[in-house]
Amino acid sequence: MPVKTVNEMVRNQQRWIGNFSFFSMSAGALIFWMTTDETMQSAYLSRTTLVMILLALGLLTLWISRSRLTNRYQSHLLSIMFLVIPITSISLLPYAAVTVWASCFLFLMIALIAYDRIMIWYAVVITVATNGYVMFRATKVTVEIDPTDHYARLGMIAIAICIAFVINHLHLRHLRHLQMMADQLHHAARHDAQTQLLNMHGLEERFGAEKHQSLLLVGVQLENYYELARYFGEEIQEKVLFDCVERLNNLLPPYYEMVRVEGGTLVVVMDKPPGVSCQEEMERLSHQMSAPYQVDRHQIYVNLYIVIDDGDVDQATVTKRVQQITSAFPESIRNAEKVMCLNREWRAEQALRVEAAKALSRADVNRDFYLVYQLQYDSDQDRFVGLEALVRWNSKIPGAGRPTVFIPIAEKSDLIIRLGEWIFEEGCKTRKQLIDLVPDDFSLSVNVSPRQLTHESFMPFIERMLLKYSLKPKQIKIEITESQSLDFESQPILRALRRIKTLDFPVSLDDFGTGHASYHVLERLLPLRQLKVPKQFIEQIEESEKRQSILESIFQLSRSMHVECIVEGVETGEEVRIAKNLGVHLFQGYFFAKPVKLEEIICLLKTKQTEAAE
Repeated sequence: MPVKTVNEMVRNQQRWIGNFSFFSMSAGALIFWMTTDETMQSAYLSRTTLVMILLALGLLTLWISRSRLTNRYQSHLLSIMFLVIPITSISLLPYAAVTVWASCFLFLMIALIAYDRIMIWYAVVITVATNGYVMFRATKVTVEIDPTDHYARLGMIAIAICIAFVINHLHLRHLRHLQMMADQLHHAARHDAQTQLLNMHGLEERFGAEKHQSLLLVGVQLENYYELARYFGEEIQEKVLFDCVERLNNLLPPYYEMVRVEGGTLVVVMDKPPGVSCQEEMERLSHQMSAPYQVDRHQIYVNLYIVIDDGDVDQATVTKRVQQITSAFPESIRNAEKVMCLNREWRAEQALRVEAAKALSRADVNRDFYLVYQLQYDSDQDRFVGLEALVRWNSKIPGAGRPTVFIPIAEKSDLIIRLGEWIFEEGCKTRKQLIDLVPDDFSLSVNVSPRQLTHESFMPFIERMLLKYSLKPKQIKIEITESQSLDFESQPILRALRRIKTLDFPVSLDDFGTGHASYHVLERLLPLRQLKVPKQFIEQIEESEKRQSILESIFQLSRSMHVECIVEGVETGEEVRIAKNLGVHLFQGYFFAKPVKLEEIICLLKTKQTEAAE
């Protein structure tokens, strides 16, 4: 809430004076109306006239206090309206002196409360004039007043005037000092201390009053902002940030505000540029902003990402739009998408994830999830040599049951621990049921998340499951996804992998080529039995020589390391033919078998067993 200025406080006080005046005038009118005829005999105005004048002046004062006149004019008009107090008092001459004295003190009090020196000057003039009139011109005084008493009262009024001036001066000076401090605090609370750009509080105050779908919000993030302090120091980090802000000021079209959200994240508020492609313009901006920064003889490179929100879909507040921009940056960085637009599809996906997260928090692992299985085929042996357990969620929310939706959400909490243990045990049960239908080396692959892999209960749990279902380690294959969230060099991961190696569990590295597993990790640390090539490397491989080269390189790497190479996501015979020509013979995909429930797997394996026996 903005801090009120002295002028605003004066205006508020003048409104209060208008209310007080209307009340006092109405009270005075009521008193005159009820005053005895004997008292009114010496008055030069009639009772009705006095009552009407007081009521009219009270309403007029109330209207003046609420008018749109400047404070200065309001002060003059209100002071003139208060002249009626002593003038009306003089009309009751039997009590003129006492009444005028009381009126003067009342006027001084009102002027003092008003924070306004104009009204104090009026009070001085009116006090002197009315008291002089009572003292020298009044001829009908029925109440005897000692002259010394009258002078004493005049002296008290003079003292009161002096006190009013002193208090008014000190009070206004104190108010202005407080206002200056409040303005400084207000500015500090709404601006970033380092760059003096608006912060989120300032943004909300500036644009939060109404919806601003007509505005374009451009989020800019320096991905390696915090690393700059680590490698170059905080001073260089600050200079790079200032240089980035300066480049934005020079390269961007006119904009309303630039906001620092946090760290190296900025948001620019501007009008939508007409007739141009925002995507193209921002890609050009990203290229120019990413040019090396020359700071203190250092040539510093930054990774800059841009997220654009054009307000195409109705949003509650500008703050929520900024929150969506910041939440989109990790996705933009993960996908190496330098410029990303928040469109209707993206917002629908985000809304789906929010609903899925709420529903997952209430989900029961044993009741709401189930497994399907996809067989793995060996073209050299012309038989199925394994299968992978894939989790599914019985969700009532359309689209939330996809693993790409709920698995990343579960991995952000300990739900993935409980879910992973349930999947592992169900996989062990399944492998136990297949004992008589498949060879001893037929393996069942179970996916293990990085969070589960490093949890202290993971290794004791899988050892218990092997004992419980009387299985050999080679019959359960642990499948680890090569993702950026899995740091193969971290000590918890290394300890877990060494323990897996000791127990002789086969390990399959899923989505190989999409993460950052080094050759050192592959060669020495993993008890690696299998590399899984993701679908993106085999999809439409017949049209891409580059993909063929990548697949051939991965296969040669697996051969040199004496591990299997299996290709996922094969859907056409042409993909299978090309992969076989390159040397691959292990496949998993719709071309050979779709993910199905255990009953269908058992039925299929029994049929194969019967055919083999015949």
